[in-house]
Order: sequence, then structure tokens, then C-alpha cells
Amino acid sequence: MTKKKVRTKNKKRRKKQRLLKELCKELGITFLIVLLCLFLLSKVVFALPKNEGYGMREALNEGDRVYVDRLGTPKRFSLIYFKQPDGNGASLRRVIGLPGERILYSKDELYVDGRLVVERFLQKKVAQAKIDDVMITEDFDSSAILGTTDGIIPKGKYLVLGDNRNYATDSRYYGLVDQRDVIGIVKLRFSPFYQIGIY
Repeated sequence: MTKKKVRTKNKKRRKKQRLLKELCKELGITFLIVLLCLFLLSKVVFALPKNEGYGMREALNEGDRVYVDRLGTPKRFSLIYFKQPDGNGASLRRVIGLPGERILYSKDELYVDGRLVVERFLQKKVAQAKIDDVMITEDFDSSAILGTTDGIIPKGKYLVLGDNRNYATDSRYYGLVDQRDVIGIVKLRFSPFYQIGIY
């Protein structure tokens, strides 16, 4: 092999190494930018919390991870992620009562402003409870939570309950959830993957 061919071969090798180095550098910078964007978006647009405890059993199991939309507005029966009023971290619970409403539970039935509202997500559980002659949700009125006679939920507050009513820590224990403490609305369970579901 001539010296000229060796020089050309070395030149090509150096050029290839330089290109590879530049590519790795660009990929590293791109990866860092993507991570930074994801971090910023997670502070403004979404959160990916893990469900702790058994308060939402049926809808969510211990350790399930969910996608939370930080920009959503809570509606009745929405699953929300929020800072607990008692300061014990954050929770996932279901919105039952909205501002301006009075909530009453009687014989496992939900009444909103005196009107019966069916909790479809609990229907099977309630039917089984009737057969077993037990109750899923103990009788209570929002006036007991609020300590007022009218029991009307104030503006900017939500009454939340866990689906696993006998074991859930919720508004019956720590009071109403302030709108400012709502982190977002659960839109998707994505972990474990075999139980992916939209809410």
C-alpha cells in the first residue's frame, strides 16, 4: 500500500471519528433539551404520580401510575390528584360534591341537592353489599363535614371520596379540598401496562 493511500485512509478515518464525535455531542445536547422540556412540562402541563394505599381500590390499585392533566377542570366523578388539606402529602380521590351543592348519603345512595345521582362505578359493589347486608358508604350529610346547617359546599371547594369507602381517608376525615390544592385530573392509568385505561 502506497503512502498516499495510507494518508487517504487515515484522513477518512479521522473524518469518520470527527463526525461520530459531533453526532454523539448533538445527540447528548438533544437528549438534555428533551429532558429539560419534559421537566418544565411536568411542572405546568402534566404529572405522573403513583397511587398510594387502597382508598381507590377498584379504579386504582396500590402502586398504579397515572397521567394527570394539570390544566383540566374537575367535574363530578372526576378522579383528581390534590394536596391533602391535612398536609399529609397528595392523594388521588373522586370528586363527589361541587361548589354550591349539598351532598347526602342515605342507604348507599348519593343525593345531590335532594336529587338521586347514580354512582355507576360502584353499582356492582353496592349490589353485592345489599346481598351481604352491609353498607359501602355510611350515611352522612355535607353539613356534618362543613359544620353548617345548610351544608352547601362553598365556592372553590370540592367534596372528595375514595372508591373503597370503608377504608379511604377522604373529605369525611380531612374536610373539603380547595381548588388551589387540586394538582390535576386523572386522564389515564399507564402502569402496569396490562391495565392501561382511560378515565
